Amino acid sequence: MTTAQRFSTCLEILYGAVDRQILLDTEHPIIYNQVVKFYEDKGVQFYGDIDEDYQILLSKLEEDLFYYDET
Repeated sequence: MTTAQRFSTCLEILYGAVDRQILLDTEHPIIYNQVVKFYEDKGVQFYGDIDEDYQILLSKLEEDLFYYDET
């Protein structure tokens, strides 16, 4: 399942987070926790540093939402 498929009901929020218009962790903490869990399950490693982990998360979201190739 792709990120866009998994989070199809809140894509606008995720796009806003990638564009740095929304602070996902403070404005939408439930979605933030779901996205973190989704990436952890896919093997993404977070390091326990709040700022670094948030940047990793946004980078993965950007990669998956804007550059994902289904082929």
